[in-house]
Amino acid sequence: MKKIKFAVLMLTLLAAGNIFAAEMKIAVINMEEAFNSYYKTKISAANLKKQAEVFKAYAQKLDESRQKLLDEFKTLRDESQNIALSKTEQENKRILAQEKYRQVKEKEAELTQYNKTKYKQLSKEQAQMRDSLLKEIRDEINKQAAMSGYTLVIDKSGNTMNNIPVIIYNNPAIDITETIIKEMNRGYSPKDDKVDKDIKTITDVIKDIPEKK
Repeated sequence: MKKIKFAVLMLTLLAAGNIFAAEMKIAVINMEEAFNSYYKTKISAANLKKQAEVFKAYAQKLDESRQKLLDEFKTLRDESQNIALSKTEQENKRILAQEKYRQVKEKEAELTQYNKTKYKQLSKEQAQMRDSLLKEIRDEINKQAAMSGYTLVIDKSGNTMNNIPVIIYNNPAIDITETIIKEMNRGYSPKDDKVDKDIKTITDVIKDIPEKK
């Protein structure tokens, strides 16, 4: 409700036009575009992706170990039911199968706990990176707003609870998105084009690790 009330207030201010024009100077920015276009966002996403790949590789090894134990259990289980073997041999196989099954469950628990722990770790790092980068962008917005005399800067990338854009229309002249992106990326020359073209955003990278259970 607070977001809706704020959106209504912002739209009212924008619609007032000439009434507030003399008192307020308003600008809009697409924060989502600015965030995803910031070179540090792409570098951070690349670093996070590398971590995710290391975690996934180890999780795969754990899963392969689990599968091997499972196959061994099935073999012992089948042998314990083989009527061609003596009762003593069948019983020995049954005991070995039980022990192997216990190992399977231990490995499954280890894999599940590993995935949950790493998912939580990456989620925390993702949130910290995002907060840090957004602060840098906000600081730049504050600087540009002070220099240009803006009274208010509104993020136009969000939607209302009805999935309707908060800002239906704005004059392109008051959109400072490109200005902010240009300033944030000033002096940056990527050495590896893949950083710009192939790396996912921080939000998407987290999805590459094994799903938590």
